[in-house]
Amino acid sequence: MDKKSVQILNRLMDDRKKHSVSAEELAYARKMGVVVEDQPITHAQAIDILEQVFEAVSLEDAVQAFLYSLSSRDVDYRYILASFVYARSWLSFDRGQTQEVPEELTGPFFNWVKHKGGGIWGTIVKSIFFLEQFAPMERRTASDVDVEILRSLLELADSMEDKASGTALATAIRTAKLLPCNQAEAVGIVETLGICGILDAPGHPGFLHSFTPPLERDTGDLRQSLSYPLNWWRGANGVNWENAVEVFGIIFDQH
Repeated sequence: MDKKSVQILNRLMDDRKKHSVSAEELAYARKMGVVVEDQPITHAQAIDILEQVFEAVSLEDAVQAFLYSLSSRDVDYRYILASFVYARSWLSFDRGQTQEVPEELTGPFFNWVKHKGGGIWGTIVKSIFFLEQFAPMERRTASDVDVEILRSLLELADSMEDKASGTALATAIRTAKLLPCNQAEAVGIVETLGICGILDAPGHPGFLHSFTPPLERDTGDLRQSLSYPLNWWRGANGVNWENAVEVFGIIFDQH
């Protein structure tokens, strides 16, 4: 995504700086597709969009996008996998029964969150927005370097101390310099692995095979800010290698 337009978006989302964005800058960011209009969306429209998206986008497309983003640091591809797994789960198991479709799709906010590190996966429209953006985009293919980064990430997660949290894992990833990222991006990566059921906890599965209602996700810890199920994960839970193989199609020989 165009760096200049992202900088404009960041200023636009900052209450102290948004008035400094000129009409010309705003027009430029809109032309680049970074600043988009908020759009009303209905339940029926959400279902229709997702059904069309899943005809155009496969799990393999989403996996390759995520892996490609690890070495490239291209966040336009980073959160497609989490969006795919979450939205497919919602469409298959919920369809608004426990998580309704909000009345508005707030595109500028979602683009801003994406460039700030991924954010909280608490609403279906975020996944809809990212997937609808991705559907016409050029597909990317992961390199051997990307696959090795993934292996290193999972091995590190599996070796964490028993009481280590998802935040501690993100810090360890950044400290170990396994890939180019800041703390927020590292959190977004491990949240993706959580949503895929690779970093989950007993009784608190990810979204690969089920959909956990929003009211059943909270740990009750007000200090906790991670997305479900990573908010429940601890080092003692390790890696769900079975789900890792199912998602990535990679045989992790050592496990």
